[in-house]
Amino acid sequence: MATVRGTLDEPLDEVGTSLRQEAAADGWSLAEGESGPAVLVFKKGTTATSWGSELRVELEAASPSQTDVMVTTGETWAITDWGRGSRAARRLLEALGAEVD
Repeated sequence: MATVRGTLDEPLDEVGTSLRQEAAADGWSLAEGESGPAVLVFKKGTTATSWGSELRVELEAASPSQTDVMVTTGETWAITDWGRGSRAARRLLEALGAEVD
């Protein structure tokens, strides 16, 4: 499990839309039942080393034109993710143009 934080120079509603598009392009599915306006949960299925991965994205308006984003990664079952979750979170934020902490 890892947590990655970043800031985007976009309003909260635009960030949510951009996140959905970018995550889908990277193969993540939105878990609609677990998501809401300020929290988006994305999932990927099983692989040879994991029974599923999750990115939980929490959004908070820092100002009317800036959004703070916190991405927490998780594995359904895996001995270790070997940094895969952190890389996926950073890749998602960087694709959106976020300043990553």
